Amino acid sequence: MQGILWYSVWCYHAPVKIGVSLPEDLIAFADEAAQRRGTSRSELLARLLEAERVRQQTQEYLDRHGWDVADDDKAWRRYQRRRMAEEYRDDDW
Repeated sequence: MQGILWYSVWCYHAPVKIGVSLPEDLIAFADEAAQRRGTSRSELLARLLEAERVRQQTQEYLDRHGWDVADDDKAWRRYQRRRMAEEYRDDDW
């Protein structure tokens, strides 16, 4: 990372290449879906994993606070603000 001070390199998330074994039909499906969206297979898989993370966080919140909170928009937004503040509290903006 030329031109970036050595102590600030930690805040950049460099993609990591991994090998994943998937059945051929899922690879074909991923390729078709990525092509329809105008993106790469890797980007498609990254977006799907991010969506799964959000789904899991939502499920954990609902399990903790009850399903009725889903109808309370203000409570949900307060929760999201607190969660984001906690998750990114060490970031320098």
